[in-house]
Amino acid sequence: MAKSFLRTALVQNEAHTADGTFQFDLPVNPLAMILVTLRAEAAAAVVLQAAASFYALVTSLGVIFRGQDVIRGSLQDLAVLNAAVMHRVPYGALNTQGDASMFQMTVPICFGRRPFMGAEAFPSTRRGDLILEMILDVATADFDTLSLQVETVELLGAQPKAFLKYTSSANTFAGTGQESVRLPIGNPLLGALLFGTTAPTIAARTATWEQLRVKIDNVEAGYAKANWDSIHGELLSRIGAYSLFLEGHSHWVVVDTTIDVETVAVDREAGMLEQYGYLDYDPSEDDEYMIDTAGRADVVIQRDSGTADAGRVLAVELVRVQAQGALGG
Repeated sequence: MAKSFLRTALVQNEAHTADGTFQFDLPVNPLAMILVTLRAEAAAAVVLQAAASFYALVTSLGVIFRGQDVIRGSLQDLAVLNAAVMHRVPYGALNTQGDASMFQMTVPICFGRRPFMGAEAFPSTRRGDLILEMILDVATADFDTLSLQVETVELLGAQPKAFLKYTSSANTFAGTGQESVRLPIGNPLLGALLFGTTAPTIAARTATWEQLRVKIDNVEAGYAKANWDSIHGELLSRIGAYSLFLEGHSHWVVVDTTIDVETVAVDREAGMLEQYGYLDYDPSEDDEYMIDTAGRADVVIQRDSGTADAGRVLAVELVRVQAQGALGG
């Protein structure tokens, strides 16, 4: 029997003019992906580098199963994670520049490392058990007239064996030096997306996550001593070709009037990706290096930093579906 999918508009051009929390029932068939599309009018001159302020219209997005978060994070964090882990980058359009220009962007939210692979998807549920929750902040100086679309991709007849769980944990570090951040235990760990308020600049190497090591029950696991620079590079390597809606770029021209020569180059902008890094425990994307945390007492990221500020961690867990069809832990 040929595989088939069903793509449905869950929310159709719903206008939002005030902040609030909104919930929508998700479909009952195995769920591969949710596509969240925002469309808004620029309140002032806007360029592609304004993507971060566009993401900020959704301060929190959650997928909730029977009261428990399966996915939770800001739209910006989730966009970066899905680009790095699932290779599904945001996409969109900025039709014109300046005041009243229309900006739209679609962010894929995936339940498997390959969204149409039936083995990894959220399994069938009963109506009302699986909820999409979005917390909107539409009162911004950058955009007006927010319109929301949500589409879902179901895999008809699929029997998923596992799905991905990723939720955000915020940390405010009290000082410099070494501090530990606990990761969830019980499910295999595929990686962890890190956000830091401070990223290295040309003048300074200071970072929220300056040096890192991971320990399981006080034994180093994979990362014995890694620098933020390489962790950040790991993220860029996984994303591959940059998405304009994750990190902007510019084209510049140098004209030498004395010899009538033009030099054209592409310059990478310092965008929001500078603040992200990735600890990768699935580099071959085949489970070979993932960490099974079942039965462990403690899994921590130990950070050594020269600054005291805020950071976030989104651990990526592989949750196995039990044989009888119930969800794993």
